[in-house]
Amino acid sequence: MGRELRRKQAKREGKSLERVETQNDNQIKKYIINIVSLLGVFALIYLLSALFVTKELDWFSKKDKDNDENTIANTILASETFKQSESSYYVYFYDFDEDEKESDITSLVNNKLNEKVYKVDTKSAMNNNYVAEAGNNNAKTIEELKVINHTLIKIEDDKITEYYEKDEITNKLS
Repeated sequence: MGRELRRKQAKREGKSLERVETQNDNQIKKYIINIVSLLGVFALIYLLSALFVTKELDWFSKKDKDNDENTIANTILASETFKQSESSYYVYFYDFDEDEKESDITSLVNNKLNEKVYKVDTKSAMNNNYVAEAGNNNAKTIEELKVINHTLIKIEDDKITEYYEKDEITNKLS
């Protein structure tokens, strides 16, 4: 049935074609509104879970992004000890989450050394292969390297030239 025939038949029956079209338009609008509202509900659920459950979004945190206490400058992995670009530098091995008593050594290292100092977290799982009960001050390769918490090593031309542990660091830098 063509458009003209529908119009004639509707005229004979006393119906209006405009109503039929508006009813179809209303149904399409309802479908679109339902789809948009469903998407809105899903977006709201995602946003709430990201904010409160997974903490993926931290809009309400009061941390200052520039002053993050957990960020340690010049942090490297223990496996990168001999791979730095400078010809002479220090590598300081210590627990980044240490207590106040031990932080005196860390502050000495940070303030007294004039050369570049790289820091390695001894508690990190990536560095477990290099942390031992006794250090190896004669290590020539990274495979031989063993350190304890609070060890300061000076590397010159990819070789260990100085090796200090705990109190030796304090004696050297004081």
